[in-house]
Amino acid sequence: MTTLSRTQSAQDTSKAMRWLSVYQSSHQVQYLHLQAQLDTLLLELQRAKQQQSPTATCHN
Repeated sequence: MTTLSRTQSAQDTSKAMRWLSVYQSSHQVQYLHLQAQLDTLLLELQRAKQQQSPTATCHN
């Protein structure tokens, strides 16, 4: 029975690790998406500030 319980414990640990890996990947995707949104909003804010400032010039 000890061997069976060790095998079951190892299987449970393996399942938990797989689940954790998927969970972490999902959060990484969410984080990267939010980071991209933040970068976009910051660029829009900078652009809006430049348009409001009479001394700001755009060199593109």
